[in-house]
Amino acid sequence: MEEKSVLIVEDSPTIRGELSEMLSIVGFRPHAVERKREFLTCLDRQAPDLLLFGSGIHEGEIEAFAEVVKREKKDIPVLFIRNGQESLEGVKLPDTITVSCLGSNFEPPELKKALENLVIRIETPEYKALDSSIIGKTPAMMQMKRHILRLAKSDLTVLITGESGTGKELVARALHRFSPRANKPFIKVNSPSVPTHLFESELFGFEKGAFTGALKKKPGKFQLAHTGSFFLDEIGEFPLPMQAKLLQVLDDYEVSPLGSTTNTKIDTRVLAATNAGLNRMLSPKHFRQDLYYRLSVTSIYVPPLRERKNDIDLLCDYFLRKYSAHYGKELEPLSDQVRRQFKQRDWPGNIRELENAILYIVAMGKAEIVTTRQLKRLKAYPLKEAGKKAAQKAEKNTLEQVLSYTNWNRKRAAALLETSYRTLLNKIKEYGIRQKVSDF
Repeated sequence: MEEKSVLIVEDSPTIRGELSEMLSIVGFRPHAVERKREFLTCLDRQAPDLLLFGSGIHEGEIEAFAEVVKREKKDIPVLFIRNGQESLEGVKLPDTITVSCLGSNFEPPELKKALENLVIRIETPEYKALDSSIIGKTPAMMQMKRHILRLAKSDLTVLITGESGTGKELVARALHRFSPRANKPFIKVNSPSVPTHLFESELFGFEKGAFTGALKKKPGKFQLAHTGSFFLDEIGEFPLPMQAKLLQVLDDYEVSPLGSTTNTKIDTRVLAATNAGLNRMLSPKHFRQDLYYRLSVTSIYVPPLRERKNDIDLLCDYFLRKYSAHYGKELEPLSDQVRRQFKQRDWPGNIRELENAILYIVAMGKAEIVTTRQLKRLKAYPLKEAGKKAAQKAEKNTLEQVLSYTNWNRKRAAALLETSYRTLLNKIKEYGIRQKVSDF
């Protein structure tokens, strides 16, 4: 069993020390606090895997602490140590928390077994699956994963916040994967990559004849996400004119395709992500306040890599295995010196930058262990440039699809794209788009 963190709550400094030492011996990571002063603060900040209450509490306090755990909605198992008793018979405890009891005259193996049994009771297949897809064992990541599993069961709109490269899309996909909608569509829209003039038809679809060139009906992304989940990435880049329409959809869960005289009901869960501080962007010229409050019914914060540097070793090992297998190369470990250097970096591009660094290292094709000298060649991931390239790629793909659809009738294509004929010709030239044989 991997090392689990245990928050020890005990007034006596002597007993706290003894319990901490015992837990370390049997393979757990202890953190001990006094009962009244630090308990709630550490419960939030440390995000422990288990709670252990020392033997100095009486029956009434057991019930009180159990109620606190329930009230704080902490999905965490609790072990109570009781003087002269090995059960919680007669103690009124909430049904929603996982508890166990150990008599005070125990030996270290008994303590280990009691804690391991609690871990087995809470580590569901879902948790294990999530743990393997989102890498991280720091308190912030463990707390985030428990939050994901709780929110996955609801249909609440979730705003996922965090810097670029932290893994916000992974969180969105996990919310879908562990939800009742798991076997239904997961539809993603990356706001910066959709040309502004195509936003409305892309999201809401259009009817045949809605505009020149609309030769057949096309469903929008919202309709494609019916019964599933709809993920709006980089919502801070959402065009201002479209924000009112998005708010209307979130209020009524109805969409009106272009050219339609009726509304279409949709059943979808909306997830959104942003790398910007939306609460600082709220203004009539940037982002609507009412839309922000509608999106942030609940939120998940994905911490940057510099705030979870103890996860760097796990992430390095994961990416080394992934890319060594991908390129059919022998797995070569990173030296301790390289790992130390990795932990000293701020990683402005976060996990994406670290992944690119490991990819670069594996792709070098050297048989020897990577040296620190090679790290000096690594550069921060060009996030803004990547976003720009993604938008250009999406625009080029759209142009190619429309031109193919119209058999390269550029006037019809320009009308369908709602742009001028001259602009279309300039774009064709800019992207070097050529007519394929299959388009003739």
